Amino acid sequence: MPDAISSKAEVLQVEGLSWRVEGRDILSNIHFSLNQGEMLGIIGPNGAGKSSLLRCLYRYIKPNVGNMTLFGDDISVFSAKEFAKQVAVVLQDTPHHFDLTTIQLVAIGLTPHKGPFDITNVNDKERVTDALAKVGLSHKENQAYEHLSGGEKQRALIARAIVQQPKLLILDEPTNHLDIHYQIQILALLRSLNISIITSIHDLNLASAMCDQLLLLDGGICVAHGAPPQVLTEQKIADVFGVCCSITAHPQHGNPQISYFYDYDVEGQIG
Repeated sequence: MPDAISSKAEVLQVEGLSWRVEGRDILSNIHFSLNQGEMLGIIGPNGAGKSSLLRCLYRYIKPNVGNMTLFGDDISVFSAKEFAKQVAVVLQDTPHHFDLTTIQLVAIGLTPHKGPFDITNVNDKERVTDALAKVGLSHKENQAYEHLSGGEKQRALIARAIVQQPKLLILDEPTNHLDIHYQIQILALLRSLNISIITSIHDLNLASAMCDQLLLLDGGICVAHGAPPQVLTEQKIADVFGVCCSITAHPQHGNPQISYFYDYDVEGQIG
């Protein structure tokens, strides 16, 4: 369950981030900060700009306007290797070109910390083995990565990110291919790593349960940012997602629990 937002050291700060393509605003004037050990959930409907924002954060896209600092330094000053020591990324679409076993894929996470002539030592092997165990893939370590299911591939990529030992982990819909058991397990695992995490999530109840902060996007604009009770209101969900719902406090963690009304529009009429 999320801890209260604390005064821990700031890891990432984003100020006035905007990205425009061919005269079209994809992201507009995004502001937020993330402290050590917090999980920030990026939520919003399809096409809201969630993946675009994440791509800016892990430097795949260069925004037209805005400042981003990582541990107080401009994000652009880090070399690729130094950036990889600080930031790990797990994308929504799993790669399909790896001719590797699962354990070999996970071991790629060691790369930022090794020199060109360094060999894999006992501690390295333990990190890889431990990461596979944490995501429940120890029994698949020698299986070809290509032969894993979609959910298993996603868990293997998360294990690779764990091995990378980042201070900030960015994930694009990490629960997309997982059943509910692994959705809960993986997000609980990510929280237990005690690192800062930014992840896009489709399931609003899962985001409410697991995230310290939520950033709600709609049309590339930040509609709301704050703790789950501040962001997940019946009115905001109706305005952004166009659905009617009722919100109560979850009996376990106390954050919003959303119950949707089916076949009703936001005015409460049968659809």
